[in-house]
Amino acid sequence: MNIRSRQLGERLLQRMAEKRWGVREMSRRLEVSAQWVSSVTRGQVRPDPVRLARFLTELGVRGAEFRELMALGDEMRKPGLLEKPLQLRTLIWHEERATAISQFHGCLVPGLLQTADYARNLISEIGNATEPDHIDELVFARMSRQVILDKQPRVAFEFYLHEFVLRLPIGRGAPEVMRGQLGHLVRLSDRSHVSIRVVPANRGGHPAMAGHFQLIESKDFTPVIHIDSEISSLFLEETPDVVAYRRVLGGLDQIALDRAESRRFIADL
Repeated sequence: MNIRSRQLGERLLQRMAEKRWGVREMSRRLEVSAQWVSSVTRGQVRPDPVRLARFLTELGVRGAEFRELMALGDEMRKPGLLEKPLQLRTLIWHEERATAISQFHGCLVPGLLQTADYARNLISEIGNATEPDHIDELVFARMSRQVILDKQPRVAFEFYLHEFVLRLPIGRGAPEVMRGQLGHLVRLSDRSHVSIRVVPANRGGHPAMAGHFQLIESKDFTPVIHIDSEISSLFLEETPDVVAYRRVLGGLDQIALDRAESRRFIADL
């Protein structure tokens, strides 16, 4: 079971839920076993193109979505996934099922830790959106992801933030934006399951200089590395890739301030 198979299964389940069809009803309509339908929707079986096309047709899937899901089925054996920007479906799916998330960022506060004011100003200053309604939608989507910070059972979070993240003045000269954001980080760092650690600038080069990334772990799937950019989101799941990023996290652990030192550092700022 890899990212593509999980994503295809989730999309099929969503479509079935919209029609209020369970596995038995779907199997009756397709004239196949309920076990096969269950295996496909759980990402455990790669359906052949003819069966998948019939599955989608029965669900009323057409046009671009039909082509997208057929492509997912065709590429299910390939590890990893490259996704277009602003499509958070795959990321949210993995975050909602996570038991541990480790993340590094060198230039901005990660979305899971952002205040609404910081997110709104950041989106405006980057220029990805200019219309107020569009900015509101992006801020709402980012804030909605943060429900996993209060998830039960709790997810173990580990964030490494370079000192530059804390000193970069988001908000176009409005100090209350950064003051509010830094205060939010201090409050979050008091939670036992949220570790926020600062990588000081005076330590010079560090293992994560290649860029930001996120490691998502779960009992439901093998570890996944998520890397986003201006034009795409990349998901890596092959063992050598995961091992390489675990090595980076190990290096950051060696040079970052500990939790108490990091809290004081942020509070002083």
